[in-house]
Amino acid sequence: MTFDPKPIRWIELGLPHPHDPERMMRLKADGPFALRRFYFTPDRDAELELHLDERTQNGGLNGCLACGGKELFARKDFPPALGITIVVVAAVLAPFTMYISLAVAALLDFILYQTARESLVCYRCSAEHNGFAKEPRHPRFDRTIAERLKFGEKAVMGSPMREGGTANAPDPEH
Repeated sequence: MTFDPKPIRWIELGLPHPHDPERMMRLKADGPFALRRFYFTPDRDAELELHLDERTQNGGLNGCLACGGKELFARKDFPPALGITIVVVAAVLAPFTMYISLAVAALLDFILYQTARESLVCYRCSAEHNGFAKEPRHPRFDRTIAERLKFGEKAVMGSPMREGGTANAPDPEH
């Protein structure tokens, strides 16, 4: 028996429900290669097919596992309510702490931002992909891509869509 020193890397998917896209379903697996091609919704009223061909050999993603779209963006997986709470508490305490609480809040915010994991989100269906390998790298949110996917040929802003999706694309210039 051989010992594999690599720990199991949990992945988590937030998938839109096939009948109600506003409702997200959570799916966890031992790693990117432990996923099955088909899953049932929690209420068993529909079957989900994952696009497993969008995985790379090293466990990264070229596209969305839910819809197969090639356009993904990276964002920090950080609850906005926590950030707002930190700022509000620091602002309330500011007069009593000679405004040191604002510096502490900024430092705490910086630390939380640096330690928060990255999540890949699909422009088309809003599916969330957590725990996958960082390569290929996907850029942060780009409004021109979102508008081109939403409005199609009517969108006149920005550069044309990148052939092959957002995998290893540069970050937007704005």
